[in-house]
Amino acid sequence: MGNTKSASRDWGLFFAGLVVVIAGIIIFFWPGLTLVSIAILAGVMLLVGGIFDLISYFRFRGTGMTSGWAVVNAICSIILGLMFLIHPVVTSMVIPMMAGIFVLFYGGMAIAAAISLRKAGPGWGLMLVNGLVSILCGIMFMLMPASFAIFLAVFLIMRGVTMCVYGLSTTGAPEAF
Repeated sequence: MGNTKSASRDWGLFFAGLVVVIAGIIIFFWPGLTLVSIAILAGVMLLVGGIFDLISYFRFRGTGMTSGWAVVNAICSIILGLMFLIHPVVTSMVIPMMAGIFVLFYGGMAIAAAISLRKAGPGWGLMLVNGLVSILCGIMFMLMPASFAIFLAVFLIMRGVTMCVYGLSTTGAPEAF
């Protein structure tokens, strides 16, 4: 039989939760840094993706599996990736706007789907609420770009505290983790 006191703790989960809380606090107090980091990551992903798309085009161009639009897409991804990397502070201001536009579009589509599914039975009301909430979030992202990072920070802090509590009170994580 082992020590029951140490068996009632999951220190790995506790310390992982602590790291998540610290990350949330950092994001909360420096949301601009978070957006710049996201801009840099997006720039790297766009640049690498564009380069690989361009390589794939030249590699498979004789097979008939690609079109000229693949080159246009690759070049645009490379240019956009370079813009994000060269000017991460400026492009970080664009990310909440892009997310806001996407969420607005998604919300509009959800509302349209809910209206068309109205006669199909239950569930359309939840889709309608989802669309309305999405539109409100999209507007908030565009009006208050820093809120993107703030809500991420709040989520991380809450999740980290939950992880810490489970780490101190149980030998393992619940299935939600």
